Amino acid sequence: MSSTSFDLVSQPWLRARERDSSVAELSLLDVFGRAHQIVGLAGEVPTQDVALLRLLLAILRRAFPAMRSHQDWAKAWQAGHFEMAPIERYLDRHRDRFDLLHPETPFFQVAGLHTARGEMTDLARLIADVPAGHQYFTTRAGAALEAMSFAEAARWIVHCQSFDASGIKSGAVGDDRVKGGRGYPIGIAWCGWLGAVVVEGTNLFETLLLNLPLGKSLPDPDVDLPVWERDPLGPGVEERPGAPYGPVDLLTWPSRRIRLGHDGRQATGVLIANGDPLHPSNKFHQEYMTCWRLSEAQMKAQKTSDPVFMPRAHIADRAVWRGLESLLTPTDDGKRTKAGRWREWLAELQEHEILPESFPLRLRTTGMQYGSQSAVINDITDDMLPLHLAVMTESRLAALAINGVDDASTAVQTLGQLASELVQAAGGDRDLAAAARDEAREQGYAALDALYRRWVGLLTAQSDRDTQRSRWQVQVRRTISDLGRELLNSASAASWAGLPTGLDRPQPLNAATAANWFAINLHKALPLAYDVPEGQVS
Repeated sequence: MSSTSFDLVSQPWLRARERDSSVAELSLLDVFGRAHQIVGLAGEVPTQDVALLRLLLAILRRAFPAMRSHQDWAKAWQAGHFEMAPIERYLDRHRDRFDLLHPETPFFQVAGLHTARGEMTDLARLIADVPAGHQYFTTRAGAALEAMSFAEAARWIVHCQSFDASGIKSGAVGDDRVKGGRGYPIGIAWCGWLGAVVVEGTNLFETLLLNLPLGKSLPDPDVDLPVWERDPLGPGVEERPGAPYGPVDLLTWPSRRIRLGHDGRQATGVLIANGDPLHPSNKFHQEYMTCWRLSEAQMKAQKTSDPVFMPRAHIADRAVWRGLESLLTPTDDGKRTKAGRWREWLAELQEHEILPESFPLRLRTTGMQYGSQSAVINDITDDMLPLHLAVMTESRLAALAINGVDDASTAVQTLGQLASELVQAAGGDRDLAAAARDEAREQGYAALDALYRRWVGLLTAQSDRDTQRSRWQVQVRRTISDLGRELLNSASAASWAGLPTGLDRPQPLNAATAANWFAINLHKALPLAYDVPEGQVS
């Protein structure tokens, strides 16, 4: 039977992970009603989970507009589940705007959106895990791209509004920006700018509330509206001077104009055109799910002496703990960094004794990596680090966690130096030495990864700083020393023979001298590890 409606309020479409690790599709009503029983969202890609979580947060803020204080939050938290009556009333009031196929107000789309030629593109344009021009790298091919269930299409539409790449888009009739039938680049979708940070609890209910900062700084709820509470969008830019007006506005920012093609049973094509452009500079009053850094380049580009803050992006192929300083460092006196509102909120919850300092959390970092003028998606970063609340809110413990990263980094540098010198001692050139250094560093970080996660995950408010720092340095010393011995054991005979003293080398360079410097530098990097008897700290 064909359908002219797909009601996201009552139809299953959100993928959620159950406690037994199975995945179920749930409607909006079901996902809120069962949030305390669900581990979390389980979309096709990690960025989809971020986009859908932001959608749920916007609905929560609008369903409970009077929830604005720490006391309100505490009451909701203590209930252990969402009060469904306000959510049901809110979604029912806006049900037409949550119909994916509505003839006049299709969800997150523009009714009647079309190009001069009336064409649509295939569904691959909507899917982030189909590499542009390299479809042989994906499992979605052939018939899988010709049609899609309405449930999956809804998920990808939300994702597209949040993370779509830049580049030339379809030229929508009625958009004054279109030239020659093309929509020229306006930049990546809003969330693509972010190094997104999500604080996770033990279930989706906790995760949603933990990412719902309240307080006096919230704008008037009559002003901070989601896209579905405003007039339906047209093909052109929505003229709203000064927007975004608050977190809800930004959580549902319409970065693209979209229309889904369908045959009444499934999605068959899509039209994606430019939406509302938005530069991320100084949006820290509206965007809560990232950290911020001072950008002198943007100050120069905008020709201003006033500080310009940009979201901190996550570095590809780098574990979250290696960038922990940027996540845990509060706003500094030099005004070069701003803590994310997510972290300020956690500190307020502890300060008001709403959450105990021993409360276990997971810090998840997710981001999209773009390439070639941000017109294609290269990769998705996603990592998670379990921490107790006190590590994220107390400066003493945060500093200890950051010191642990510094210890690891310094020790890894010594390992890289050893690898580089062994290559040089065998007569290798600078490029070979640099490659060996980088490979050794990555091996060092990989070997320390699980150890650091376990060490920092055990830090609590009762942890003794000196004892824990010494314990960590001992673990690092053992691990890096073992890797150093492996390098020396595999060193060539040429590196042991080495190179004689020269004009540019006052000391001979061979494996023996490299090993000696490695031992000296490792001692300097990890002094506490040498002050503890070997068998005393495990």
